[in-house]
Amino acid sequence: MAFLTENSLAKTLDIPINLPSAEIKMGDWLVVSTIKLVYPMKLKYRFMTLQMLSSTVDTTTIISANMVSPSLDLAFIGLYLNYSSGHPGTQPALDVVKIRETTAESECVTANEVSGQFITVRTEPLVEYSTPGIYSFILANNMQASSESTIPTTTSIDFRLCATGQIRLELS
Repeated sequence: MAFLTENSLAKTLDIPINLPSAEIKMGDWLVVSTIKLVYPMKLKYRFMTLQMLSSTVDTTTIISANMVSPSLDLAFIGLYLNYSSGHPGTQPALDVVKIRETTAESECVTANEVSGQFITVRTEPLVEYSTPGIYSFILANNMQASSESTIPTTTSIDFRLCATGQIRLELS
């Protein structure tokens, strides 16, 4: 049986990841949080909520050609190690929480009856990282213009997004 002691509590820090609301333009991204991990620290991560509050277009008209990376759906928040530059959708992430149009995936549910409003909640699995480096949570709009889409290429596909989560840093 594990006990919470003063010694273990003194070596633990819970850090919120919080972006109440931001308009992310088509193809843009925002670094929400950055944490430098040094030996012997550990980063533990389990919980993240990503919510799309609004969209400048009807999300049902978006096709895969409108996406920078179709596997990342409409928008996403990713955890990256030593991110340097470029659209995060073109780089490998340690973990990704994404917003998708369909509710077929159980972690994404429609927030209400209005088109373009969704919420995704990540609660599992607990992941742990101990490799030294800079860990960044990056929120991205995964949209781009496409001549294959019914959305005019002059229309910017922008989203109002919010993200909340929590990580735990532990000193071994």
